Amino acid sequence: MVVFRGDTLTFTLSLVEPAEGRAWIRTNIGHASITRKAVIDSVDRNIPPLGTDWFDIPMRQTDPHQFTITLPLNEVGHFEAKCFFITAGETTPLWPEGSNIAINVEPAGTCCANIIYNAFVRQFGINKDGHHLPDASDSQCIDRLDKKGYTVIPRSGTFRDLIGELDFIIGKLGCRFVHLLPIHPTPTTYGRMGRFGSPYAALNFTGLDPALAVFDIQATPLEQFIELVDAIHRRQAKLIIDIAVNHTGWAAELHETHPQCLVRDPEGNIEAPGAW
Repeated sequence: MVVFRGDTLTFTLSLVEPAEGRAWIRTNIGHASITRKAVIDSVDRNIPPLGTDWFDIPMRQTDPHQFTITLPLNEVGHFEAKCFFITAGETTPLWPEGSNIAINVEPAGTCCANIIYNAFVRQFGINKDGHHLPDASDSQCIDRLDKKGYTVIPRSGTFRDLIGELDFIIGKLGCRFVHLLPIHPTPTTYGRMGRFGSPYAALNFTGLDPALAVFDIQATPLEQFIELVDAIHRRQAKLIIDIAVNHTGWAAELHETHPQCLVRDPEGNIEAPGAW
């Protein structure tokens, strides 16, 4: 089931006939930090998950046949639970048939009205209305330059251009999330795909493409990106950034700092599925 942070969930265990004993619920609800650490340790340290996030909570008997418990869902994550009964004087749990109850707890802020607006920053501003497209003479000139080995890159839309559209995107359309295609620097010479270079061929996963910013001696590209973040948050919306971390652009920073990340075949050739 899908529930939201801040909800509560009531579990009930019913006996076929009255019996002396106690009922419990076994769950990892409330132990998200332990769960996440186990996942990280299994990858980074090769330690198998040991299920230390599971624990038992006693249930309250409400009548001779029934036990119940209500748990708060205060953490975001995937959790499971199952109730069991132990007869008085016994130590072996009696489990109901069937699988565990699976609970996915989502953030409270995403429980409804989750319209996402996908924005490619380059297509805003001067590129939005199509008037900046080259005419026939421009295209012939660009073709000649391309054949001579020049790199012809048009002007790009900017973060500030997108800020100018937020009242429409968030206020008029009612979108609550702005999802940006990758905003990293990209190859503009070798390995370039498209006139601008593919946004999915990042040169630096923490860097910003300077073409997405206005040349302003008072605000760096990073500061102008923060202007966009702040403008979205002021309108009570959220920002999602698309990052394709399974490949990089040609001559990316990671090729120097982490060369072991490049996959090579037995002959030493870098395996390149369209990107590197």
